[in-house]
Formats: sequence, structure tokens, C-alpha cells
Amino acid sequence: MSIVGRGIVQELNKLIDKRVEVRLVDGKTYVGTLLGYDQSSLHIILGDAESSDGRKVHRVIITGPRISEILVVEKPLFDAEEFRNYLIERLNLPPGSVRVIPEINAVTIYERIKVTESGVEGAGSLAQKVFDIYQEYIARKKRSA
Repeated sequence: MSIVGRGIVQELNKLIDKRVEVRLVDGKTYVGTLLGYDQSSLHIILGDAESSDGRKVHRVIITGPRISEILVVEKPLFDAEEFRNYLIERLNLPPGSVRVIPEINAVTIYERIKVTESGVEGAGSLAQKVFDIYQEYIARKKRSA
């Protein structure tokens, strides 16, 4: 896979479960939640979508060749790289212990705790501290948005 292809896949992965606007080559648009996509064909699935003619549908599958562009309707609050730096600063962690996984916009701490926009996965006192900092980070981002 080319570098450009990997970049597109990374960006699409960040958009899963986000509201997007999909413009088709014929000018029609759909706004909905990106539920998934096929990496090779770029077919996408939108949930709770509304078309430009006002029709609301539970699911719509759009074939890749029909897509002109995909626009992000909502700005994601969670930025993995930014959260990594924030976490290192707040907990005084060694930088090597906190890793960003850009493909899924996630952060891992000591390979045991994973943080995504959905929350914190892990157990123990460190996971609880990370969760508290995650909540603080998200609250700060919401205030500044």
C-alpha cells in the first residue's frame, strides 16, 4: 500500500462513528454517521443518513466510484498525539512508555492501557489516573470548542 493510501485509511479510521457529509459525483449529498468502509473499493456505509432531497434512511451504502468527497461535519475532540503529550506532562511519565497508534487515533500506556475517543480501557490505579486525566482533557476540549 502506498504512503498516500495509508494516509487515507488512517483518516477514514478516525472518522468511524463520526458525522460526515458525502458528496457524490452527480451532486447529491448524504449526511450521516460513518459506520464502515471497504479499504480496497472505498465503498462506505452511513447510518441515520439524510440525503440532499430530505429523505432519511437508517443505512445507506455508497459505492466508491460515486463518491466525490467526504467532509467532516463534527470536529473530533480527541487528538491522540496531543493527549499523549498532555498525559506525559500531567503524570510525569517517561515518553517511551506512552505510544500513539495513528491508524486508530489511540494512545497506549505501558502497552496495558489504551485510550481512544471512546474512553479508557484498562484496570488498576494507573488506569484510574489516566481516566481522570482523560475526563479533564475532554472537558477542556469541549470548553474551547
